[in-house]
Amino acid sequence: MSRRTTRYAVSRAAFSVAAVGALVALGGCSSDPNSIAEQAKQGDQKGYIAGNGAIEQIPADQRLDPITLEGKTLDGEDWSSTSVRDKEIVVVNMWASWCGPCIKEIPDLQKVWTDVQAARKPVQFMGINFREGPERGAALAESQKMTYPSLSDKPGLLLLAFGRQAPTNTPSTLILDLEGRVAARANGPVTATTLQGLIDDALKSDS
Repeated sequence: MSRRTTRYAVSRAAFSVAAVGALVALGGCSSDPNSIAEQAKQGDQKGYIAGNGAIEQIPADQRLDPITLEGKTLDGEDWSSTSVRDKEIVVVNMWASWCGPCIKEIPDLQKVWTDVQAARKPVQFMGINFREGPERGAALAESQKMTYPSLSDKPGLLLLAFGRQAPTNTPSTLILDLEGRVAARANGPVTATTLQGLIDDALKSDS
C-alpha cells in the first residue's frame, strides 16, 4: 500500500476560515451544482462527488487535536466518540443512499466490521448518513444488511467536527486513533483489504 503523509500547520485564523467555508459548502448555501449539498438535494443515485481513491496516513507525531463526533444514530440513540476514547479506534464512513459508490462499498465495510468483531479488536465503526432523513438511511442500511451503526446527519453539519480535515467527497472513510485524532483517510470508495490495512496500522501506532 502506498502511503502519503502530510505535515499540517493550522493557525487559529486558518481554522476559523476553513470552518466557515465548510459550513457554507455543507449547509447547502453554495450554488455549485457539483457540490455535495446540491447533489444530495437531487434525491437520486446519479448525483454524487466521487473521491479520487487517495489514501492518506498521518504519523502519530503529526496528528491534530482530537475530534469529538456526536449525534443520534439512525435508531435514535445518542452517541459520542468520547464514549470510546482511549478504548477503541473509530472508523468513520460518510455515506448516503443517493451515492452509488457508497452503496457499492458497503459489503467491504460490512466484511471488515464482521472480521474485527470476531477478532475482538478494539475497533468501533460509525457511519455518517449524510444529507437525508433517518428513515431513508435506515431503510438502506436494512436492505444492505449493514449491521454497524450510523449517525443521522440530515442537515449535513456533523462533518464540521473535523475542521479542515473534514471529508469533501462521498464516500469517504476516516480512522480516529485511541486519542480521537484523525490517523488515516480514504478519499473515495475503500476496499476491505485497504481498510483492514489502515485499521491494523492505526492499532499498531497506538500500541
